[in-house]
Amino acid sequence: MERYFGSEKVPHPFVNAVIALGNFDGVHLGHQYLFQKAIDIAKTHKGTSVVFTFDPHPVKVLAPESCPPLIQTLEQRLDSFETLHLDACVVEPFTHDFAQQTPEHFFERILVKRLGARAIVIGYDFTFGFHRGGTIEVMEQLGAKYGVEVAVIEARFVDDLLLSSTEIRHFISIGSIDKAAKMLGRWPCIEGKVVSGKGLGAHLGAHTANISPANELIPGNGVYLTVTHIEENPPTLPLKKGGKGGIWPSITSIGHNPTFPGEPLSIESHLLGFQGNLLGKNLFVDFIEKMRDQVAFPSVERLHEQILKDIEEAKKRHAHHKTL
Repeated sequence: MERYFGSEKVPHPFVNAVIALGNFDGVHLGHQYLFQKAIDIAKTHKGTSVVFTFDPHPVKVLAPESCPPLIQTLEQRLDSFETLHLDACVVEPFTHDFAQQTPEHFFERILVKRLGARAIVIGYDFTFGFHRGGTIEVMEQLGAKYGVEVAVIEARFVDDLLLSSTEIRHFISIGSIDKAAKMLGRWPCIEGKVVSGKGLGAHLGAHTANISPANELIPGNGVYLTVTHIEENPPTLPLKKGGKGGIWPSITSIGHNPTFPGEPLSIESHLLGFQGNLLGKNLFVDFIEKMRDQVAFPSVERLHEQILKDIEEAKKRHAHHKTL
């Protein structure tokens, strides 16, 4: 997949571009359906499937106090696009000046002239242009004027719940991993670098990787069954199950460790069976299910006992899920 950071960086219009237009935070099943529609239309026109997205999220620029924590980093979003076999991606820098464009100016100058739009694929709730004046109706009118097909994807549902990034954020934030995973079509994941901690894990009988997250959205406090990917530089591809640069069954604790009042929020992963130093490594942690809430224990000894129980329970659950 070709990547362009700014529409002005595209050297020439794409051939019969079919453009999937939106923010696509999380790249959930609804987004994936929209992308497949764009790919299918591109095939009928012998054209190019292109995803056009924005960075930062428009709400971060226009109303930062209202912007929710995003499910994915930009790089994670781009990697998700890559796996869906889109031909190209254009990441448009979103600024106050960019937001001042009229819908027609954006449509004609960027989508048609710069990118060579033959068709546009959008979600049912997409808006664009100055003061969000570009409604679906306006998009269809502009499409008719410039000879561009406009395909609108209707709302989709999972278990009678609207499939949306907002719902997924809610479920991840409260630790409902199973519901979030159903909507994402994969396990929720966070990425982060291993940094020095206080060494409490080792003191309590379980070495942990203390993760400084790159993601804004973190699962709610609790102990989770996880799978941890160790990223090498350069990476070993394909990743192997276990071993250096591999994928490990793990258990991850998120919270303020209520047994030790006043502790800051921490994300600590224990990789089952791993021996080695992870400091400075980049980790990707997939969340499979929540095992229990974080609770305050009456003593360090009681906490130590619970950690050992958690590890044994995690081994059983990994075997049940056949995660590796």
